[in-house]
Amino acid sequence: MKQALFSNEEYEEALGQLDQLMQDAEQLTDVDNKVLLYNILQYFDSIHREPLARIYNALAAYPKLKEQIDQDPTTSKMLSLYDLVSDEPVAEPVNEHQNGQEVAFIPESQVGLLYPPKKKDWLELGNYEALENKKLYPKNYERVNFLVSRIGSDVYAIQNQCDGSFLPIDQGKLEDHLLICPWHGCEYDIRTGESTDKAKKLEIYPVEIEADGLLKVEIAYD
Repeated sequence: MKQALFSNEEYEEALGQLDQLMQDAEQLTDVDNKVLLYNILQYFDSIHREPLARIYNALAAYPKLKEQIDQDPTTSKMLSLYDLVSDEPVAEPVNEHQNGQEVAFIPESQVGLLYPPKKKDWLELGNYEALENKKLYPKNYERVNFLVSRIGSDVYAIQNQCDGSFLPIDQGKLEDHLLICPWHGCEYDIRTGESTDKAKKLEIYPVEIEADGLLKVEIAYD
């Protein structure tokens, strides 16, 4: 497929820069500007998602072209960001026989590198009773975006980023224990991080409330 503007590597770099800008936007202290920015992004997302979905659905009549688009790393990345395609299925182990014994071989693509364990810090966020019920409070620590919310006497901390996307979800809403993404409509159980369809999961962070009401959240970071 012809590369119209830039290479796959440059596209990935642009996504990384956009993600950094979104993290920087999380640090805005002016609430009105922050809400305005998110509203602009939400409409920007919507006006691209709908025509893109129609185009991709129309490709069902052209299987060869659809396959070509699905195999292109840049277009497949964009489609996944808009939740129009799912992640690639995990390949099954290949079973072979050696000396009469069945041996399972795992594809090389499934073998990952070992990474050092993440660092962990307990953050003190003040008295939990100061939190309004079911209000979403965005936080950032060591470039980890998360949000905190109180439901009754319980407090939860969860990743502030819709799974598979770079968009924050603190402008969404809580219905019972379901956190609803304002961009895609994804629903996550704020207690477990799992989406209602079990297809996605957000990271959750341990929360402790001390005897005097002090709220503490443990954040893991690189």
